[in-house]
Amino acid sequence: MDYSVRDSSIWEDNDSTDLLYSKDCSVRMGVIREQIYVSDFAETRYVVEVWDSGNTIPVTCMRTSRFGGIYNYEEYTLRDFQVGNSVASTVHEAQPGDHVIVAYANGDSREGFILGFLNHSGRPEKLNHPNNETPSKTAEFANREGYGVAYTSEFNGLERVVNTAGEYRVTFKGLQTNIDKLTEAPDGQPISAPEYDIEVGSSYYEFDKTGSYNLTDNATEDPQSILIDKANGKIVITSGKTILTIDKKEESYSITNKKTTFESADEFNIKTKKTTIKSTDLIDMDATDIKSKGAWSQTGDMEITGATKQTGDVDITGGLKTSGATDLAGGANPLIYDIVLIKGTGNLGAPVISTATVLKTSLTKAT
Repeated sequence: MDYSVRDSSIWEDNDSTDLLYSKDCSVRMGVIREQIYVSDFAETRYVVEVWDSGNTIPVTCMRTSRFGGIYNYEEYTLRDFQVGNSVASTVHEAQPGDHVIVAYANGDSREGFILGFLNHSGRPEKLNHPNNETPSKTAEFANREGYGVAYTSEFNGLERVVNTAGEYRVTFKGLQTNIDKLTEAPDGQPISAPEYDIEVGSSYYEFDKTGSYNLTDNATEDPQSILIDKANGKIVITSGKTILTIDKKEESYSITNKKTTFESADEFNIKTKKTTIKSTDLIDMDATDIKSKGAWSQTGDMEITGATKQTGDVDITGGLKTSGATDLAGGANPLIYDIVLIKGTGNLGAPVISTATVLKTSLTKAT
């Protein structure tokens, strides 16, 4: 047998020639193994392990996007995996790389296009079929009104779900706490299910079938939320046990809380027909100047520790205690002047009109 190497320019090898000029226009499945940045094209390319008749062929592929313009674009990063040394690392279910569909460019298997993605065989479905006896939490919302047409996706812990009723929810779960497991070389064992920190994650916002909008941190204790209730015409803002309700039908505004503080640097105005203030303990007011207009009705004791000047009628049905000077310039005409019983020499104990010390003031209208 002749083992000499023949000059291919003279002696043509039909098998080699067929491989050179043949085209493979099939669509194949594969898994992302590696990502490479090609500086000449300023673009990331992916090495995909393409499955072909039981064999694995590495193919350099370009990813596709929904938009391909200068101003309209879409970019995303695909997950690769560390190639292991054991045969067990070749099990597709145990490889954490994204599963993709590849078509060869112009039928040349040296370069391909990533057409789309396949559900990873190591991940159970989220939109469970009704025959599935262990529905996921995602399926509980997705199939809220029975099994039907629904959608779900998750990227880096951000989950989107459109359920069978057309309701939309976006949930922030946070990055998986066990995501480092995906960077380890596969050993043939099933990939661990994602784990989340529920104290950080689980916040979500959603639109329900009534057109209402709800945003909540979904905290395990004292949750906070903003609800725009379109059906009932209310906005409810909740922070733990503090609740603010705005009702457009009743044209009302109510708040339930422990403490309320208003700080206005220049001016604070209230204009209304009626104001009611009920305090079971104390109303403490501190101001340089307090002015009021209109009738003032006071029931109960009043204690005044400063000077009081009254220019109108005085009608007091309770006790009046003053520790400062009192100047009454009108409204009490005539007045019964302060009467002081003074015992001692000079008037033999008879009542006199006091012009000095006021021991007790009694005000009444003359009959």
